[in-house]
Amino acid sequence: MKRGIALDLLIGLGLKGTGAVASFGLNLLISRAMGAEGVGVYQIALATATLLAVASNIGLDTVVLRSVAVAWRKGEFGMARAAIVRALRVVAMFGLGIGLTMALLAWPMTHLLMGQPDLQLPIMIMAIAVPAIAMVRTISASIRATGNVFLSQSLDGISYTGLTLLTLGGLWLWQGSLPPLAPEIAYAASCVIIVLFGLTRIRKLIHGWPHGEQTVSLKSGFRIMVIYLAAFFCDWIAVVTLGTWHGPAEAGIYRVAVQFGLLFTLVRNSFDQMVGSHIAARYADRQYRGMLAIARKTGLMGGALCLPLLIAIVAYPEWLLGLFGPGFVRGAPALVILGIGQFIAVTVGPIGTVLDMAHREHIAMRIEIGVTVMTVALFLVLIPLYDLTGAAMAITLAILGRAVALLVANRAFIRDMERAPDAA
Repeated sequence: MKRGIALDLLIGLGLKGTGAVASFGLNLLISRAMGAEGVGVYQIALATATLLAVASNIGLDTVVLRSVAVAWRKGEFGMARAAIVRALRVVAMFGLGIGLTMALLAWPMTHLLMGQPDLQLPIMIMAIAVPAIAMVRTISASIRATGNVFLSQSLDGISYTGLTLLTLGGLWLWQGSLPPLAPEIAYAASCVIIVLFGLTRIRKLIHGWPHGEQTVSLKSGFRIMVIYLAAFFCDWIAVVTLGTWHGPAEAGIYRVAVQFGLLFTLVRNSFDQMVGSHIAARYADRQYRGMLAIARKTGLMGGALCLPLLIAIVAYPEWLLGLFGPGFVRGAPALVILGIGQFIAVTVGPIGTVLDMAHREHIAMRIEIGVTVMTVALFLVLIPLYDLTGAAMAITLAILGRAVALLVANRAFIRDMERAPDAA
């Protein structure tokens, strides 16, 4: 693996790791101050906002990443500028509309569908974060495509999570407790602050670049959005289903267990994001097997990094969950199952990114739709039987299905390109 890729991976992983620490600290603070139910309320609102932020982004973060990365490499700065500006305008428009819709639908969702009226205000407040999160993702991708990995990864995730932790931590030290709605207000406000800062960085980045032809494909972005949306929908439906059938406390315990699984996810996502531009460059150079080689090496590196974490989760699940409070310990079986599933997801490597960067996102989209349908069906069967453990079982089975399908699709893609190289 070239030194540039390895350096990007290390920078991205370090910043994502810092973000994971901030996220852990935030959930630990909320759990200690407000209990499992407080974590559950916050996580249901956050999962809803995150899902809709992905919809608002409509996959343009990935489209901008691959478009700007290639244009930057060729010195076509006008084309890069046009792609960034177009993407940000579209995402802002969708984000504001979808965020407003989330706020308006909070009452029927919480009163009529969930039977949890106390969730209405948290969800309405978190709707403010929807356009902000969507725009930060696009800003981060735009900056990352120009090679500034440090600033890119500092914006996406770690910044607003860390700011929320600092705000709530200071409030807790001052008052000795956290008032209701404090986590939602602090998080939404932090997202707005970060997106404003990010826009100033984008303006400075493209200052002086010429105007060029815009190459952002909304159709391509929509396909990618469906892929991401399917994954986030599974997470959202699990939290909402648990919160509806078993109460916010059960959802809170599940989300804390998922939090440990997100340590695997941060490695996977960091590596996926960092190698995306390099995979796109291999595709532009028609080095198709080189694309898979990057994915394979990245998966092996990720697996090696995550193996100690898997061992710790399997050996000491009760102790790990007990850090958040004695009421969280009953989520130990779910934690072990989620840990195994996420470890598998890391070791297969960024095989979905290979398809995205090769403009084969329609294949990945079909796979994600199929996996999502299967996951929802498993939720409906397993959650009533096994509560949060059933949700973990459904997620892990979905990870296995997705990995197998993407591996088959990648091999088919390479075979087709080698038989008909002009199809690219």
